[in-house]
Amino acid sequence: MMPARCEEPPASDSLYRENMHRVARWAERLAGPTLDLEDIVHEVFAIAYERMASFRGDSAVSTWLFGITSRVVRHRRRKERWRRWLSGSSEETAGHMASPLPDPLRVAERNQDAVIVYRVLDRLSERDRKVIVLCELEELNAEEVAELLGIQPSNARLRLHRAHARFLRVYEEYERKEKEEGRYHAR
Repeated sequence: MMPARCEEPPASDSLYRENMHRVARWAERLAGPTLDLEDIVHEVFAIAYERMASFRGDSAVSTWLFGITSRVVRHRRRKERWRRWLSGSSEETAGHMASPLPDPLRVAERNQDAVIVYRVLDRLSERDRKVIVLCELEELNAEEVAELLGIQPSNARLRLHRAHARFLRVYEEYERKEKEEGRYHAR
């Protein structure tokens, strides 16, 4: 465990202003393309304001906010899985809509790639998912990831190495299954 950084809680008006973009980036990366980013960010800051009086300063404010963001996203993803299981996916329910973007084919390919990555990420543990999102999508170094997760930098590197191996294994399994079902399209 890293040494505690006694930090004063920020003034409530500056908490949002100084951390909104960071929290939004984390939420976007952890949640993937299917969840409502604005709702997640709103909920994170609502919880943060509600619990600000109990912030003891044992960790950095960013670590505290990352923990809240991580829990909110995990709850939303779990809720979304249940919703899909009970009523079918949003694609099945809403149908397909035309893209307003200039190059629909490229946008569709990019979106399909993102969907595949997040489908694979969804099959990983929360621990693996977090470290991959922070290192690969957020492009944080091991020290920054370690601080956010409250672990040593060497543990962050080890977790990333193991998470990469599990990600590749799950991706290859996903790819094989798609080929067997005739839905795989190599690019």
